[in-house]
Amino acid sequence: MRFSLAAAASVAVFLSACGGSTDSGSDDTGGTDGTDGGTEEEVVIDTGPAHILLEGDNQATRLEYDSEADQIIVENIPFDDEVFESRLDRTASRDESAYRAYSSKRGFDDYTAYTRETDSGAVSVVVVNSGEYKGHGYSGAAYTRTGTTTLPTENQRAFYEGEYLGTRTSEESGGMDVIVGDAALEADFSDDTIRGSITKRRVTEDGLGMDAGTDITLANTSIDRSSGVFNGSVSQTNDEVTSEGTYSGILGGDTADETAGYLILERDETRELGVFTAVER
Repeated sequence: MRFSLAAAASVAVFLSACGGSTDSGSDDTGGTDGTDGGTEEEVVIDTGPAHILLEGDNQATRLEYDSEADQIIVENIPFDDEVFESRLDRTASRDESAYRAYSSKRGFDDYTAYTRETDSGAVSVVVVNSGEYKGHGYSGAAYTRTGTTTLPTENQRAFYEGEYLGTRTSEESGGMDVIVGDAALEADFSDDTIRGSITKRRVTEDGLGMDAGTDITLANTSIDRSSGVFNGSVSQTNDEVTSEGTYSGILGGDTADETAGYLILERDETRELGVFTAVER
């Protein structure tokens, strides 16, 4: 049996490379607990499964994991049409940190995908990219929540730690870097906000001859309480020049104790497309 990482109704989010508009949705249930002595209690939302795919120019229109075949399915890469599936095969020799690698070499095209699922299976991510093209070529990223999650009530905070993997390409030349690092996020449920950072960045596959650059900051942004989804801006400062981009993520696990997402960041002629998962510590 083939199944999407979402294994449920999918939800689409548009996220532009440089701070464009976002829109999100999800399957959710919930309601108001009522009132007690005239004081309204907080609404607690139970959010359902979701599969959120990065959309935009030259982005995959389908990106999911087939567990039975142990392959990554991608649509909308060169020479594909809307019904053709490209399947990337398991390539354990290219695994990075906690991420499993998949690759495909067909004709001139060489694509690599990385995926990670948390130990509980509540959230997961996948990213695919290629260093075969100038102008960045074709890529894709997605994050998924399985099952339901209940967002905590007010006056609670959560700290998440996990792993990041980024794929970086160049506008001017072929080649692709793979960058790994640590992901850390902090949620404040008293005002439903979240922030984070990507630190300890290092290049593990060097296709561009560049260093990993400094930490990436995930700016404060609001959590949509009806879906557990958040969208915000990212920045990175190198040699006193600040580059900007966007990130998107979702809360998962029984009590929103896990999170996953993707980011996209442009620096000079390069573009980094990365994913992260993190669990509460």
